[in-house]
Amino acid sequence: MSCRQRMRSEFRLQSFGLTHNNRHVFTRTPWLSNQLPFVLYRVAVCLYQVIAFSTILGALVDLPQLTLALIFLTTWGYILLTLHTIVSAALCFADYNNSRSLYGASDDNRLSSDVVMETGSTIQLTTRGIETAQTSVGQDSTQTLPLPWYYKLCWVLYNLAFCGGIGITILFWSLLRNDLSALSILMHAVNSVTIVIDVMVSGLPCRLLHFVYPSTFGFVYILFTVVYWAAGGRGLYDYPFIYPYIDYGGNPALAAIVAVLGVLVAVPLCHCIVFALVVARESLVRLLHRRNSSNSHSHTIAAM
Repeated sequence: MSCRQRMRSEFRLQSFGLTHNNRHVFTRTPWLSNQLPFVLYRVAVCLYQVIAFSTILGALVDLPQLTLALIFLTTWGYILLTLHTIVSAALCFADYNNSRSLYGASDDNRLSSDVVMETGSTIQLTTRGIETAQTSVGQDSTQTLPLPWYYKLCWVLYNLAFCGGIGITILFWSLLRNDLSALSILMHAVNSVTIVIDVMVSGLPCRLLHFVYPSTFGFVYILFTVVYWAAGGRGLYDYPFIYPYIDYGGNPALAAIVAVLGVLVAVPLCHCIVFALVVARESLVRLLHRRNSSNSHSHTIAAM
């Protein structure tokens, strides 16, 4: 599928929805046939994220300080990222366990990734014995089926956590940078490293029009800041704002501009970054698949 065709397929009304023809893209990696290493990776990332979040809460053990931390966008984003890793690990483990039950424990090395993806479509490779079948099903074909609610939850969390995490990192290092402690680096830098690695090694899909989900999340947070300020809430060091750039009492014009640009411009741009990473991964996977197919074909001809 050409780049023009891919972009055309992205801007269709049904691309707002949460339907996909292959649920395995959410639980398997396109880089490996044996999915066990990917399952272990998912479990390891989940454990890391839970331990890191527990460490953060431990550092804020004082109740008033912990309550205050919950007003910041960084905390919201880190909670979403932690939830995503938990749900993803659970789905990945369940899918692997079901595959073992279906094919038998002796067929672990034959579990197909099923997620060697063309941009805008999914190529499924399934191997049983000496037979290999390859089918291509477009995202918008009549075979597209609704996902179970827990896969939809995983997809929404993925959109919220990844777009939000990258946005938090960019905003912090470009506007704030007022705290360079290890805890701050963990929440404002390592989080995006985790996100980029996850995008590149997983098979998670991304649709451009799904920016509506993180944009909705951004609007909800802005609404929360307005309500919190109107209710007389205080920020860090007892300031009458959460962030200096959204000081509704001291500089309402700047706060309004930042709020509008954040929801309508910054969030979609961050979602485009995630989309670009996914397209890059799909291109690399497709290139690797073609190279492997070419080598296999050459070996077959040489053997004849």
